[in-house]
Amino acid sequence: MSVRQYIHPRNKYKRPPDYKQLAVMYPEFREIAIMDFVGKVRIDFKERKSLHVLTETLLKHDFDLHVNIPADNLNPAIPLRLNYILWMEDLMTHSKLEMDKVTGIDIGTGAVCIYALLLAKIYKCQVIGTEVNERSMEHAQKCVRRNELQDLIEIITVNSDKIFKDVVQTDRVYDFSMCNPPFFESEDNGFEKIVKVLPPRNASTGNDGELKIEGGEVGFVTKMIEESVEVGDRIKIYSTMIGRKADLVSLRRLLRSKDIKNMTWTEFCQGHTTRWGLAWSFLPQSIVNLTTAPVIRKRGKSIVQSLRNYKTSITFPVEDKFSCVDDIISFLRSTAEELNVKLQDLPVPEDSFDGWACQVTARERSWEHTRRKRRLAQQIVLKRAKGEDGECIEANTCAEETSKTENVTTVTTNPHEENSDKEIPDKDVPLLVCKLWVEAESLDDSQDVITQSDEILRMWMVFENGYGGLDALHSLRQYLINKLGVREKILDNPSKFKRKKKKTKESLL
Repeated sequence: MSVRQYIHPRNKYKRPPDYKQLAVMYPEFREIAIMDFVGKVRIDFKERKSLHVLTETLLKHDFDLHVNIPADNLNPAIPLRLNYILWMEDLMTHSKLEMDKVTGIDIGTGAVCIYALLLAKIYKCQVIGTEVNERSMEHAQKCVRRNELQDLIEIITVNSDKIFKDVVQTDRVYDFSMCNPPFFESEDNGFEKIVKVLPPRNASTGNDGELKIEGGEVGFVTKMIEESVEVGDRIKIYSTMIGRKADLVSLRRLLRSKDIKNMTWTEFCQGHTTRWGLAWSFLPQSIVNLTTAPVIRKRGKSIVQSLRNYKTSITFPVEDKFSCVDDIISFLRSTAEELNVKLQDLPVPEDSFDGWACQVTARERSWEHTRRKRRLAQQIVLKRAKGEDGECIEANTCAEETSKTENVTTVTTNPHEENSDKEIPDKDVPLLVCKLWVEAESLDDSQDVITQSDEILRMWMVFENGYGGLDALHSLRQYLINKLGVREKILDNPSKFKRKKKKTKESLL
């Protein structure tokens, strides 16, 4: 399925190149151009040479950049690279940095140093490209000299065991870093498996050094994150491209595990391909706030909406206490432990980036016991402070009273004894079994593209079974609302509001 509609709005390839014009203007492109019986010009994307010539021609025609791509090196698809560069411009602008005054680092710049060339040519900014392969480094330097960009671009060799440490100087601050890491593991034949299962639309380009690395992209970016912790705010914004959806999820969790909450992610959509961008910073959010930075994300459909079981939800705004889904997960785990409630993780569809699901099994209304005990304890503390006759009650008396009230609470809240006429449930049957789905959403669901970071968190509660029925579900929901400290009212079912709004517009017509 084509995802061209989600391409960055400033990407000039939002409209496909005019191949007929390119064939007329450039003899080398004319050699690989194919004209069909209706006069339409196309190229064979399964031919490696055609891809190289197309990229070289586009760079020359659209950016006045002159390069030749070595036959055994990776062909840098220009629309994808431009999506990444435009996002970096968005992040710089959002952080009140001017592009012609910034300095960036391109990790693994490659033989064509495509990011460095485009950044320097479009924005006139300073770029340092790092490369471990001597041959690629030499070819990149030739590209820089050929385009007379030596005053803006510096290409250096680095140790393969280091990512930032050989390039970042202790007395200097850099504005951003970019990276297009190898996607595949060195010992993994994942690329060959993909080719066998689904023949590629384009010819494969690139050598093993550009496509594979030990640990794959997760291993490489993990190392990048760990080094970034040491380098700190000497680089204002770190970023990388991600090739797999599942890897994006695990890397975002890794950032949170290191208490890095100033981060964001976006999608790079072009043709039939989607990649992802991940960025993080160690600067205070008062200086650089990535959580509110512009993004482009295809709006996914919530899987919960398709479930037929009875469901309800708790919706609340993203804030410091709960700034992401992982914060809610931690809250639910600790709460389940306090209440002696079983919580079991459930697999989540790969498309649910910011989603998490679990099954909750409760044997008793432990949340009600907890609430009553807390209230009684507060009353006793009040009595102890004031005293019934205006004098302090002794500590041992309070202890006895607390014990008594707890016993009373246990008796009065036992659901089996509230009504002797009710049938006592089987001991093996739980009070409540429900699923919890936690998702991050945007307040404005009128568009299928999200351009701002998530603004609200939604916790769905889906009833499955249990002798407590829906009453137990709603009782637990109210307990969670109180414990979460939710105060701001957000529309619980935005789809209803959307339909009503649509109806009003139609009536005006």
